[in-house]
Amino acid sequence: MAPSQNNIWQDTGLDRIFQALGDINLRADGLTFSRFSGSLALALITILFTTGVFMTLYYTPAPGTAYDSLDYAIYKLPFGEMIRGMHHWAWNLLLVVLLVHMARGIWVAAYKAPRQWVWVSGALVFLLLPAFMITGDLLPWDQKGYWSTQVRISIIQSVPLVGDFIAQLLQGGPRTGIVALNRFYILHILFLPLMLSALVAFHLYVLYQKGLSEPLKHDGSPLPHRSALDILNRWLVLLGITTILLGLAAWQWPASFGDPADPTDSTFVPKPEWWVLFLNQLVAIFRGPATVVGSAVIPGLLATGLVILPWLDRETYRSPAKRRTLLVCIAGVGFLLLALSALSFMEHYG
Repeated sequence: MAPSQNNIWQDTGLDRIFQALGDINLRADGLTFSRFSGSLALALITILFTTGVFMTLYYTPAPGTAYDSLDYAIYKLPFGEMIRGMHHWAWNLLLVVLLVHMARGIWVAAYKAPRQWVWVSGALVFLLLPAFMITGDLLPWDQKGYWSTQVRISIIQSVPLVGDFIAQLLQGGPRTGIVALNRFYILHILFLPLMLSALVAFHLYVLYQKGLSEPLKHDGSPLPHRSALDILNRWLVLLGITTILLGLAAWQWPASFGDPADPTDSTFVPKPEWWVLFLNQLVAIFRGPATVVGSAVIPGLLATGLVILPWLDRETYRSPAKRRTLLVCIAGVGFLLLALSALSFMEHYG
């Protein structure tokens, strides 16, 4: 006699998990049409991890064969090009979504006590993402990825005291070769995902402990709650819709794949990605001995300010009208970064 569906759930322990989720109550506005950027970011990270696992099944981290393995996956394997395209567009969209998510947090002062560590963990997640893109760019071993890595290595080397050491640690020698490719690969598929998973888990834990920030106009009355199982069902719908849309985007606009890397072709000038345009312009402005100002000092100050924002603004009020000076300063920094990005875009793409 075949086991019943209920017995299957009980044997696997899933019934206890579902029951536990049903007993946990969460804020009903945690995933709504007006407040879903955080949930969308989690969906994108899930898609990135999933597509990344599929790509590791056919990728070979060695110069020459790395390009060939990717070429085979794109043009020979079913859905190979779509999986890579979904991975590519999910990264780009994730940066935009997290920018929106953090901008909303700044507007409503979600970083204030008692949610300081919710903000800090989220900021660290955002600051970790460029490391994924930097390590991932080299893996196809094409011209763009190889020479973009060379540019970034030279920027790292401009940092006093530790720059040469970090560059040597990443490359494993004076040149970008098989050792560098393997180290970037291990960082990209193992160490960085572990760090990201730990940060996301900590972010969700402290968010559950401290709760979501209350609406700016709140009269103090109890806010509606729903079970965690209901919120999970909503998130699964969001995950499904996001997966379909990313698949359509990957089908319509495949991720670029250029010629194989040629370390002897020093005439190749890679165009910077949109998310690093401002940094590229800073490096162009501060030349010579002042290069470190554009490559490390200013980005370091911006990153530090983002992380310690809860301690820079210790006032208890959250109204944007009362925090006008701070918001204007942050908007000014954002405008300057956009202006630098626009100048760099016109220089490289105009």
